[in-house]
Amino acid sequence: MSTVTQLKQSLSSLSEASKRTANALAQFDQQFNQQSQSVQNIMQGSSQSKDKEVLAALQQASRAVKTAAEDLNRAARVTGQYGQSL
Repeated sequence: MSTVTQLKQSLSSLSEASKRTANALAQFDQQFNQQSQSVQNIMQGSSQSKDKEVLAALQQASRAVKTAAEDLNRAARVTGQYGQSL
């Protein structure tokens, strides 16, 4: 098997794995946000610093998951395009 063929296969596999993982993260984010919203509703109006810290951590985690999914989709697109161009 030539090096180019190996590279194309590796890029294709990586692209597909990135897409699957991005989709799984998007589903996780949806569930996470639903659960976070429940927590936020329960804590609504609380002035305790720990409650605010929890809510901030949940929001930060949600942003990180969204960013990771976007980055994986971008990686999937770029690696897929490059593999097809070989």
